[in-house]
Amino acid sequence: MKRLLGLTLLLCLSWAAVAETYRWSDRRGDKASVTHPGVPKNPALAKAFKARFFPNPERLHDPDFLVDWETTVVVGRSTPHYYSAVSRGLTLYKNSKGEVIGAHPGKIMETLTWDLRKNKEVTLEQLIERAQFSKLARLIGDHAEAREAFSAQARYGFYLRKDGVAFYDPDAPHVSFGIESVVPYAELLPLAAPHSLLLDSGVTGH
Repeated sequence: MKRLLGLTLLLCLSWAAVAETYRWSDRRGDKASVTHPGVPKNPALAKAFKARFFPNPERLHDPDFLVDWETTVVVGRSTPHYYSAVSRGLTLYKNSKGEVIGAHPGKIMETLTWDLRKNKEVTLEQLIERAQFSKLARLIGDHAEAREAFSAQARYGFYLRKDGVAFYDPDAPHVSFGIESVVPYAELLPLAAPHSLLLDSGVTGH
């Protein structure tokens, strides 16, 4: 038991040593904190990573409140050919005294799935055949924690996980924002676009 606890502590310390935090603030009092696993070494991916997960100051500005944006970037899936990450966080709204007076409970903020061979981002159209989008919407609804949070007309965001692809609706109302639906790879394979990453056994295990 002691050996197991020691190993767990070592793993936690190792993760803490690797994790980095990006911080930003302005004179007005708006600020952001992004904890992430380290910017990827691939230059093109690193540029996309920073653009996607590090906040744009304009996004944080609110004329009526001070904004405190806290988020954490997590790698959902990383293989020799693909890299996929998601950021989860919370936006706090404060008055001039720094007191929290409201919050935007967004669990999912941004996602990025990257093809390491083509050195570019993977889009939904490259993942799923466009003609299969209606079937995709039904699958997403079937696997969602809250079916009513998803719309067949939604432009879904997604990221890769070990157990499947997680989809979410970035335009959902605040009360639904962050609800995701994980569709197993086996159910997505029939909907795959030509040359989709879903056809890569290193990603799906099939």
